[in-house]
Amino acid sequence: MALLNRLASALESHRVRDRLIRTLGYCCQLIGGVLVEQCPNRSEVGRRLLVVSAQFNHCRTVLRLFDDLAMFVYTKQYGLGTKEEDIFIRWLSVLSNVTDQLYYPCEHIAWAADAKVLRVDSAWWWTLNTALWTLSLLLGAVNAP
Repeated sequence: MALLNRLASALESHRVRDRLIRTLGYCCQLIGGVLVEQCPNRSEVGRRLLVVSAQFNHCRTVLRLFDDLAMFVYTKQYGLGTKEEDIFIRWLSVLSNVTDQLYYPCEHIAWAADAKVLRVDSAWWWTLNTALWTLSLLLGAVNAP
């Protein structure tokens, strides 16, 4: 029972829930893809797992609609990184924050276009979103301790 209580308590955290959804989504995508490609007799199960994976991914996208404020507060607190001693790390961090600030609205516009809330080309916004995400990952890798 203690394990169940700890699990329930952990899942109340947005970060833990996001990690679980991401892990389950990637596992479903991996297993589903392997089943579709390698096991013709199990391809229906594989397709279903790929649908579940897509739903987990969609869930994470919708949950990120609420991350803007936290990201804005973090970026505002960091500012121009004046407390950072290394100028290279400082400007990498500022550029990373700007990239992340742009990432969220682009994803929201793409999502809203897919949901038919906005009449814009979602493919263009998803491409821009992916480019910003990639840049953010690269900046994070260069900036990693």
